[in-house]
Amino acid sequence: MRVNEFLDLVARETQKQLPARWRNFHAWKRYTLIQLFYARRAIHYEVWVRGGNLRALEIGLHCEADAATNTRCLQLFDAQLFEIKHALGSQLEAEQWTKSWTRVHELVPYKTLDENAARECATRLARMIQFFEPLLIAHGAYDQSVAPRAAATRLRKSRAAAKSR
Repeated sequence: MRVNEFLDLVARETQKQLPARWRNFHAWKRYTLIQLFYARRAIHYEVWVRGGNLRALEIGLHCEADAATNTRCLQLFDAQLFEIKHALGSQLEAEQWTKSWTRVHELVPYKTLDENAARECATRLARMIQFFEPLLIAHGAYDQSVAPRAAATRLRKSRAAAKSR
């Protein structure tokens, strides 16, 4: 199976495996990778077919937004790392990938790109989406209207209000 066909199948299979609430993602595909995303393309789930000697699928959540958002996401991943690994497997790694981008990902070796590999990849991806989307939403990762300074002010005010009760 060609990489392009494989990635299309991964997207279709992922959509089938998700509950209705998470099926309406957007997809963007280029060469050997596909990104599935909801509110912001800069925060997306990615499958990257890595060839050569590695021959692995990189499956993960990438935060490629502004530095402040990416830092908040990495802090969230670090704080939840035990829960992430418990829910999704100890093979997942959370890291700052570049100077500003962050990701939680795993490498899954493959022998051939076929229907079975696509279904297994989709299963992993669907589990990630169901775990991370509620977490991202609850922690305001998609809220572009709140600048980091404004979010910090809001947090201080809510803490002050809690103390006064």
